[in-house]
Amino acid sequence: MNRKVKLFILILLSLSVYIVYQNTSHNEKKVLLIGDSFSKGINSYGIEEYSYTDYYKEYLENNNIKVSVNKEYSSTEQSIFQILDKIKTNPKIKRDLLETNLLIINIGYNDLLYKLSLEKNKSYNNLMIKIREINTSYKELLKEIKKYYKEQVIIIGYYEPNQADYYENLGIRELNKILKKSNEQNFIDLKTLLKEEKKYYLNSNSNYPNRLAYQKIAQEIITKTLEK
Repeated sequence: MNRKVKLFILILLSLSVYIVYQNTSHNEKKVLLIGDSFSKGINSYGIEEYSYTDYYKEYLENNNIKVSVNKEYSSTEQSIFQILDKIKTNPKIKRDLLETNLLIINIGYNDLLYKLSLEKNKSYNNLMIKIREINTSYKELLKEIKKYYKEQVIIIGYYEPNQADYYENLGIRELNKILKKSNEQNFIDLKTLLKEEKKYYLNSNSNYPNRLAYQKIAQEIITKTLEK
């Protein structure tokens, strides 16, 4: 075997290894979800079904992309304060943040509801005090996350129930402003995305949508990650 043939084979083998490496590394996706009840896929009647991360995973796997979704830090009653405490005190979540390559955050609603529940005399001024408190906590959460995670973050906002309490609706709007300001490029605005309310919300007294809505959110996540 002459020298040129050997060189050609060596180049071919090196190229093959590179292609395999690229395909493997690019087709593996580790997703970490930090969220509350909305991230669980709860529908308009309070029943947990398929979530947007389930649809996201299904889509990628149908396109031969390996995906693992870590939902360990997503729970119905979770608040900003609770997840912040976990990141500060739990080494495992720090490792998980370091190892993931897509972080989805869907949190803040429970904080708003809790603070509203403490108010006997609701007013605009009192609400804005609570919103500023949430803003401070949320900024602290993002600062802590950034110590361990440097990649893309998808932020998901909240929907305003049509028949909800006036201050709750106003609070949700203000909360969404906080979430959007933190990461405008990767913020998913549900009021805009799911503007055909009758199609996505079967119960006007609930801010939880149906399966079509969760599919729509998953599609938006895919769009934003492809843009990146």
